[in-house]
Amino acid sequence: MFAEGIIATIREPLVVLDSHFKVIQANQSFYRTFRVTSEQTEKHLIYELGKGQWDIPELRRLLEEILPLNAVFNDFAVEHEFPSIGRKTMRLNARKIVSQEPNDQLILLAIEDTTGR
Repeated sequence: MFAEGIIATIREPLVVLDSHFKVIQANQSFYRTFRVTSEQTEKHLIYELGKGQWDIPELRRLLEEILPLNAVFNDFAVEHEFPSIGRKTMRLNARKIVSQEPNDQLILLAIEDTTGR
């Protein structure tokens, strides 16, 4: 409950992924910013969201190549054209959370929309 409360309180779009990049949870800011629902988001691979709109090469590289080596990345700028909401400039931060269980890893992905700056 504590972690869910923190996720719900954060004003930036935030997504919690499992080790296979499947969305476990996202906050209301994510749903509002990217105009999606929890049903369209949770339990789906992040790359499949919005009919493949999130299959962004830079995001894939960050999650699959950089995060496994560093456990964290900060301030990666990504630009992407979303068919439903237009061009977005985003700054991504992620942190890998590893628990005591071998296959129980989470990824927190915070997305700051910097389009207007």
